[in-house]
Amino acid sequence: MNRLQIILLYDSAAMLTGTIRDHVNAFETMSRHQVHAIDANGAADERARLDLADVLVLHYSLVISSTRYIKPEFAKTITAFSGPKILFIQDEYRWVDRTSDAARNLGVSVIYTVVNEEVVRKIYRAPWFNNVRFEQTLTGYVPEALCARVVPSYQDRPIDVSYRARSLPGWLGDFAQEKQRIGVRFARDAQHHGLNCDIETSEGARIYGDDWIRFVANSKAVLGSESGASFIDFSGEVQKQVEAFERAHPDTPFEEVQRRFLEGRDRDIVINVISPRCFEAAALRTLLVLYPGTYSNVLEPNRHYVPLARDHSNMGEVVDYIRDPNRAGPIIDRAFQEVASAPRWTFSSFIKGFDQVAEDEHARSGKAPAGRETADYLSNLRARAARRARPRNFKLRLANQVLKATFAAERGLLKALPLPVAKPLIEAGRAVGGGIKPLVRRLLVGSP
Repeated sequence: MNRLQIILLYDSAAMLTGTIRDHVNAFETMSRHQVHAIDANGAADERARLDLADVLVLHYSLVISSTRYIKPEFAKTITAFSGPKILFIQDEYRWVDRTSDAARNLGVSVIYTVVNEEVVRKIYRAPWFNNVRFEQTLTGYVPEALCARVVPSYQDRPIDVSYRARSLPGWLGDFAQEKQRIGVRFARDAQHHGLNCDIETSEGARIYGDDWIRFVANSKAVLGSESGASFIDFSGEVQKQVEAFERAHPDTPFEEVQRRFLEGRDRDIVINVISPRCFEAAALRTLLVLYPGTYSNVLEPNRHYVPLARDHSNMGEVVDYIRDPNRAGPIIDRAFQEVASAPRWTFSSFIKGFDQVAEDEHARSGKAPAGRETADYLSNLRARAARRARPRNFKLRLANQVLKATFAAERGLLKALPLPVAKPLIEAGRAVGGGIKPLVRRLLVGSP
């Protein structure tokens, strides 16, 4: 068949995150069709003629229910598009009802979901979803170039165990707290085993881009857990209540937040999926030390990763693996050969499947094929939209730098002052920051 002309609407400001950049680039570079990745706000400003294309894709970097990402007038243009509308979505535990309404109003016909197959329709509950095609996908795939990257040998890596994770809000439920728990507990236990660890769970310590890849490649092992949540916030109200409470009471244990706000529903529905970081570590020949889980049926314990018991009761055995290349080596090799190098988990395989879905849905829609002038128009639109997006993206990066500086200041206080002195200063700063941070984002970027 002829190549389809496909518009992929996305948020170009999100391209600072490597996994999003890899995901967007895969469509443009690997599809057998011509995919034009176009910034959604820039396209709105340019009054894009979307209906010239064959297929329209809404990328997960957009929050389709937010006017920050899709302006009201542009939403009407999307709704009027007569061909297939394919939605990629992540963070499916938040704003569920609002997102469902937006998907219905925009006329989405296909949803690529990352949630476990058995809970998809527990989240997408409305009857109209009976007419939507659901496709399973992952939060990320293997960046094939990483498999060819030259990395230090296991014994030459200076860091024994590394880890980065942010502290997640309580409204995501007990399961989401594991990302912080594993880092905090392992860092404490590692002191008794003499391990050289670089483990942080604060926002300001996050690492991006190629710096992140070098960080993982210089680590013998990385920690990890499944991504997801165990509380589904259908209304969005629980998120507001919990975030306000946690700003006012930052030291409140999660168990108290759970009791007050999670309505007895925590773990009624659990989303537990593999993180793209597992693929990166496997490709960089870094040993995975993970809490046990299904990992989207990609990873097997003791074959592709060393399982760390949730109570860390097998810490001694895990340390033995990390210290012994003869024990760690076979697990690293199997993860590299059977996961990172397996065609099934590559971006090219993912895009091949997407191409088939796009073809099927376009044929089913009966939309007339795009004309010859469409490719030139969309290429020009892509460039014009990118120019429109630059000032906003600069403001967003500036806002992120301001916020990052506040986290760096906290770390500086902890290093320079005794804990009894630093802690009240940090708490006072967080109380002020709770009001300043949203204001910074609103002034520089706009309302959510």
